[in-house]
Amino acid sequence: MDYNHCTWLSLKDVAIGEMISVFNTDQDPLFSATMFNATLQKEFAIRVEGGSVTNLYFDKLRNIDISYPSLQEQKMIASFFENIDNLITLHQRKYDNLVKTKKSMLQKMFPRDGATVPEIRFKRFTGDWVQRKVSEVAEVVGGGTPSTSNPEYWDGDINWYAPAEIGEQIYVESSERKITELGLEKSSAKILPAHKTVLFTSRAGIGNTAILQAPAATNQGFQSMVLHDDINPYFVYSMTDMIKAKAERVASGSTFAEISGKMLGNLEFMFPSKPEQDKIGGYFESLDNLITLHQRKCDTLKSIKKYMLQNMFPKED
Repeated sequence: MDYNHCTWLSLKDVAIGEMISVFNTDQDPLFSATMFNATLQKEFAIRVEGGSVTNLYFDKLRNIDISYPSLQEQKMIASFFENIDNLITLHQRKYDNLVKTKKSMLQKMFPRDGATVPEIRFKRFTGDWVQRKVSEVAEVVGGGTPSTSNPEYWDGDINWYAPAEIGEQIYVESSERKITELGLEKSSAKILPAHKTVLFTSRAGIGNTAILQAPAATNQGFQSMVLHDDINPYFVYSMTDMIKAKAERVASGSTFAEISGKMLGNLEFMFPSKPEQDKIGGYFESLDNLITLHQRKCDTLKSIKKYMLQNMFPKED
């Protein structure tokens, strides 16, 4: 875009009356609104007057110099950003609808308290779900931390997770810090197998989960579930909110709430057959993939918009 053909004008030259939202016929309102948001926020901020109640007076704005291209170029720029905004809105709506759908289906595809079957079920599945303790469907494994004062224990090849690393991601496969074989040997950390371990934070934020995609150890802020062969990892991951709610109710501690491996192992939940777990887990995995897709598209479009707002208008001298 060639800004050598832009014309420097003052707000008094492009706006009429006492409202800067009323423009001359050779100024596109949508372009002006976009430009104000992109380039004039700082100019507006330094002209604000007042103490507890602030005001922005028209006389302080009308002499600000701004750069306008031709009306044709204004309309093209305005249309570009309008299209981006429409796409952001589209993906945000799809994201919001999918999140609502997931919340609703989690309530309907798992039995409510006191029930033995869910409200909604895939075809061909019948029979009651069975209440089982976590210790009956998984081995609950804690973690440990090698001495941080011994460099021989650190910067090795073994993944080693801390609770702060478990956030929005569903799968984890590479930790921020890694330990050595000696560090593993000299601590209470244990290797957890991939594809059948659901990491579960037991303090400093109880109940954050992720499915392990590569063998790893954790620090003592976890009570991870190494699932038995008849348990689907994504089915258990989909139960995160249910497990978290029960874990928080039984957690104890004076400095911070924490749940032990034994306490987690004693929590009880309803489980169907393995084929039904697979079907339910697959459904929620597909739903989560769509949610992630639209969230990423939203984030990408917002980044593009921010970049273009910074680069499609003249920079300040």
